[in-house]
Amino acid sequence: MTSRAVLAYVVSLLPAAALASAYDVEARTEAQVDTISGSTAVAGRPLLRRRIVQVLDLAGFELLQGEDAGVNLTVRFDADFAVSDADVRRVGDAYRDRFQLLGGRLHWDGIAGGRVDLDAGRIVALDPLTFFSFDGGRATVRPVPWLALTAFGGARVTGASWLGSATFAPDGVRTSDLRRIRAGVVPILPCADPSELCADPTLGEVEPTLGGRVALLHLPGGFASGVELEWRRTLRSGSIVEDRVGGGAHYRVGPVALDGATEWDLYLARLTALRLGARWAVARWLGLSAEAAHWHPSFSADSLFNLFDTAPLREVRLRADVTPAAGGWRWYVAGGAQKYTPTAFGAAELRDEGGYAPFGAAGASGEVAGTQLFADATLQGGVQGRQGWLTLVARQGWHGWLTVEGRGTLASLADPLQPLNDGTFAAAALLLSGRLERRARLSLLVEDSTPRFTRNDLRLFAFLTLGADWDSRAP
Repeated sequence: MTSRAVLAYVVSLLPAAALASAYDVEARTEAQVDTISGSTAVAGRPLLRRRIVQVLDLAGFELLQGEDAGVNLTVRFDADFAVSDADVRRVGDAYRDRFQLLGGRLHWDGIAGGRVDLDAGRIVALDPLTFFSFDGGRATVRPVPWLALTAFGGARVTGASWLGSATFAPDGVRTSDLRRIRAGVVPILPCADPSELCADPTLGEVEPTLGGRVALLHLPGGFASGVELEWRRTLRSGSIVEDRVGGGAHYRVGPVALDGATEWDLYLARLTALRLGARWAVARWLGLSAEAAHWHPSFSADSLFNLFDTAPLREVRLRADVTPAAGGWRWYVAGGAQKYTPTAFGAAELRDEGGYAPFGAAGASGEVAGTQLFADATLQGGVQGRQGWLTLVARQGWHGWLTVEGRGTLASLADPLQPLNDGTFAAAALLLSGRLERRARLSLLVEDSTPRFTRNDLRLFAFLTLGADWDSRAP
C-alpha cells in the first residue's frame, strides 16, 4: 500500500481523536547531516547522509465519557536527500522518502466491570523475550482477578502489511523480490539448484499471524508476580514461516526477586532461549544479582540469517552494585563465564573446538565539581581470545542549555582464530549540544577511531531537532 493510503488511514483516525476529553500531542523534526570517509559501492566515494525525519505522537483519552478508551498514534516521515538514482535502481528496498506508521492503536480497557480489554490497529506487542508488531486486533478476558486469557490475530508487519510500513519487521527479512524478478532472477519455486540464489515471488503477500496467551497474575505471597505462556504462528502462502511458544515468570518476596523466561521454536524443535535470574537487595547500598542463560537463535523461515551456521551459547553472570550513602557515586563489579559450542563450519574449517571464556568487569559513575563521570572496564579471555575494553565519559552542562560530552575508548584484542584482528585500537568522540529554546536543539558530533583495516576513520555529524509538545490533560 502506498504512503497516500497510509496517510488516508491516519486521517481517518483523527475524527475519533477529536472526540477525546484530553489530548497529548508531540511533534519533532530532526535534520541530520553527516559524512563518513571510507568505502562504498564506488571506491573512494564517501558515504553521505542528508536526512530529515519528522515524527508525530498523538494520544487521545476518554473517547467514551468516563471510560478507559483512547487512541495512540505515532507516524514518521523519513527523507534522505543523499540517496542517488543509481542506489535506488541497484539496491532492494532503497528509498528517498517514506511515510511510516509506527503505531496506531485504538483501545478500550476495563469493559464489563474490568474483565475485558480490547485493542485494534497497529499493535506493538511484547512476548516473554521479544517484541513484534502486527496489524489486527487483540482481546483480553479476565474471568477471575488472577487469570488473564488473551487472543490476537492480524497481519505481521512487513512490506506486505496492509498498512504498508515495514517498521518492526523481523531482522533479515526482505519485504519484496519484485526488483530481482524483473532483473531475471529465477523464482524460488522452479529453482532447480537449491544452492542458487533464487527470488521469492511470495514476499509481497500478506502474512497472517495469530496466537494467544495465558497469564496467572498476582501469585500468593509475591509482589508484582505472575506467570505467562504465549504461542504465536505466522503463515505466508499457506506455509509456516514462524511458530514459537514462550513463557515467563517473575516473583518477589521482600528483598529477593526471581525471574525467568524461555522460548521454544516449534518449527525447528529447538530450545532457543532459557534465562533464569535472581536479585537480592542485601542493604540499601548493596545489591547482588545472578543470571544463567542458554541462547541458540532461530529466525523466521524467510530470514537472511538462516544462511549462517549457528550454535548454542551458555553463560553465567554474577554482579554486585554498591551505592554508598555519601558522595553520590555508584560502583559495580561483575564476572562470569560463557561456554561456546563450535558451529559446524568453525569445527570443520577453523578447527574450532569451543570451550569456556571467563570475563570480568567493573565500573563507576559519579559527579565531581558539576561534571558527570562514567568509567567502565571489561576483560575477557579463554577460547574466544583476549578482549580488553576501557571506556571513559565526561559530561558537563552550563546554564541549563549547553552540554559538552567527551568519550574515549581503548580496546585490545587477540584473536586465536584470526591473528589479523590482533592489536590495540583507540576511539574518541566529542559532542557539543545546545538547546536554542525549550523544544529546539542543535548538536555537533565528531568521532575519530583507528580501526584495524583502515588508518583512520573521522566522522562529523550535525543534528537539528525542532519539536512541539501540547498536553490538554489537567495537571
